Amino acid sequence: MKFIQKWKLYKIGGFIKKDFYIETSYKMGFLLSILSAILPVFSYFFIGKLMQGQKLPNVALYSNDYFSFALIGISFSTYFNLAIQTFSGSMRRAQMAGCLEAILSSQTDSKTMVFLSSLYSFISTGIFLICIFLVSWLFLGFNFSNMNMGATLLSVFFSLTTFVSLGIFSGAGTIIFKQGEPFSFIFGSVSSLLGGAVFPITVLPSWMQIFSYIVPITYSLDALRLSILKGYTINMISQQLIVLGVFSLILFPSSLFFFKWAVEKGKRDGTLMQY
Repeated sequence: MKFIQKWKLYKIGGFIKKDFYIETSYKMGFLLSILSAILPVFSYFFIGKLMQGQKLPNVALYSNDYFSFALIGISFSTYFNLAIQTFSGSMRRAQMAGCLEAILSSQTDSKTMVFLSSLYSFISTGIFLICIFLVSWLFLGFNFSNMNMGATLLSVFFSLTTFVSLGIFSGAGTIIFKQGEPFSFIFGSVSSLLGGAVFPITVLPSWMQIFSYIVPITYSLDALRLSILKGYTINMISQQLIVLGVFSLILFPSSLFFFKWAVEKGKRDGTLMQY
């Protein structure tokens, strides 16, 4: 048992090390990726300055300033969207390299292989997320004093589980459709619009607000804003957490089943090598 655990840890470390070396070998690209993550924060800071003194009742439910509202919305929606895109991205790169069939037919379980191939992206983007909030706290006056740590961590956990599930659907869609898989578009770009990443969903037309309540990111951002900016406890955001928990319980096993079916279909039809 100990040998098996060490072997698994060795494999996880090997995948992380491999992807780290690949990314940092392109030093200029690595530097630009850091800057591209941090620089937009200043844009929203100055937009917040532009709105200073104006009455924003919908934003005031969460914060006294637009910058704090937008920072959480943009940062976390970007991170959650990564959870959707990274799995399909891994599948697409393997397709283009002509090694998808070899990867999915290796001794390592196909689902495990996909998780390991995407692990570094989650870690690196998580570090970027921390850097964004650190810069905002040190230089732009973002306030963490009200944050409830337990409620925030639980919100992130349930949100990630939900969006990882959607990401697995997206990866399966890439295996089936090759290009133009619909899951990342529907649950990525569209849900960010409907979920209130940049503006409160209450400013949307009433017919669009109906759709905003069926996308998970609406509940994720609501829970995170309330727990970070208002200090809401787990009990106070229990409704949002329950909804995210239900999404997780339904989507995670369903996504694994769908991914397994997509791989088996690709093997049966002989289309895994196609791109």
